[in-house]
Amino acid sequence: MAVLLCCAAGWYLAGLSWTVAIVTYPGFASSSSGDWPKVHEFHSRRIAFAVGPMWAIEAISCGWWLLRAPSGTLGLAITASASAALTAALTVLWAVPIHQRLASGYDEHLARSLRWAHALRTAAWTVSAVAATVALGQQLS
Repeated sequence: MAVLLCCAAGWYLAGLSWTVAIVTYPGFASSSSGDWPKVHEFHSRRIAFAVGPMWAIEAISCGWWLLRAPSGTLGLAITASASAALTAALTVLWAVPIHQRLASGYDEHLARSLRWAHALRTAAWTVSAVAATVALGQQLS
């Protein structure tokens, strides 16, 4: 059950992250300077509701899987859990501080840095989801 939950949460978060990378963050640049504070505040407030619950499910299920990894899936559990933990570190240490600075005004240099941080988060969430999918496939076969 832990692998299934980790897989489902991982793919949800990876998909959401790809959407933000392809649609949301590039769209920030097209906001007029007068609209920017509202656009950014709306995104910052709402994204927490889209990410938070699944992030909690991912953390709990990957941790549970890591502690009780069935035979042959420990390496995949470590990969999924480490990748999920990396997304948290990138968010807290890189993306959130940039968002806090962007709240006062759009800056292309900061936005580019945010896109780099987000690209790494997207890659990490994708790796986590793939590892959980491989483990789930092993369990089902």
